[in-house]
Amino acid sequence: FPSACCRIGTGCLDKKGKVWYDILYNRLYIKQQRKGIIMERNAERTRGNILAAAVRDFAQNGFSGARVDCIADAAGCNKGMIYQYYGSKEKLYENVIAYEYKLLSSIEAELISRQFTDPAELIDAIVDRYFDFLIRNPEFVKIIMWENLNEAKAVKSNESFAAVKAPIIDCIRQTVRRGREAGVFNEAANSKVVVFALITGAFSYFSNRYTLPCLLNIDLERQDFLTAHKEIVKSGIRCYLKK
Repeated sequence: FPSACCRIGTGCLDKKGKVWYDILYNRLYIKQQRKGIIMERNAERTRGNILAAAVRDFAQNGFSGARVDCIADAAGCNKGMIYQYYGSKEKLYENVIAYEYKLLSSIEAELISRQFTDPAELIDAIVDRYFDFLIRNPEFVKIIMWENLNEAKAVKSNESFAAVKAPIIDCIRQTVRRGREAGVFNEAANSKVVVFALITGAFSYFSNRYTLPCLLNIDLERQDFLTAHKEIVKSGIRCYLKK
């Protein structure tokens, strides 16, 4: 609390003086609380700006090519604040990867919450949403490609990444089980194989978006081509699951 107020004793004040003391004390306390809230909001805004700038820089240049100075300039802060909020370039990079995975996990969580009664319908919905997500988040593709080139060093060093796909794997496992019980899925179907096929089927479309159009003379931006590829992914997984 304000030191001036703390030095004033109330014992020597009359009733009126104590009232004014309480008013002053409460006003200063409220002012200090508001200042703390504003500072916290500013800190959150700065952390968000740093993370957004880091996503762009790491996506464009990878971990080795990204520069903390450039990230700070893009975020509108000094380099010291990056180390204050994130500790190191390595930790900032891990936060970027975690942020990107959380974006995808939020899509998966929404699908899980819908509780599809038809197992095949869930598979189709996941394929559609994965493609929609990757269309809207090109940085995700680039960052994950960089991390694969980096041999997943950041992912391996952080144990929290180990559980990032657990909810969707569990959902697919239950879906496969329901399909078996309904007599439409085969007994040998592996839920992790299904998740892998779902992810890579969508991811490869965007990870090759620059080279394959040149080599095959195709336009990956065409809706009919995208729809056809999505149907291949869906039918391939259905074929794997089919009894």
